[in-house]
Amino acid sequence: MSKKIGDKLVSSEVFDGLKGFEDVFEDYVKSEDYKDNERKERENSKVGEQYELQHFLEQENERLSAMEIFLTKKIPLMRNFSQTEKLTLVQMERKKILREKLTPDLAKLDSHLQKNLAQLVNSHFA
Repeated sequence: MSKKIGDKLVSSEVFDGLKGFEDVFEDYVKSEDYKDNERKERENSKVGEQYELQHFLEQENERLSAMEIFLTKKIPLMRNFSQTEKLTLVQMERKKILREKLTPDLAKLDSHLQKNLAQLVNSHFA
């Protein structure tokens, strides 16, 4: 069972160990030093909470600003001046050129690809 000293609950084992000092603790709890200490702890906890709240609000403001820019500027630009088809055609042309360059080189019997494939097959089936 716990007992109360001031506004703090203390377990009975701790309370038994403090026998004879109950009056001292009760006087301390009623003193101005104790009240000042409690007040400072409450203020410190409020400062920490305010920092967390301010940090959250700043992050939320940045997120909403980015969302506003996305919705008001980037989406209309994408709709009105889309470059998707042009970029797709450019990439298809690059792919075609690379395929035309690489296919003859890779088809040779002494190419690196052929050597590595032969080594792989021989290591598994030898």
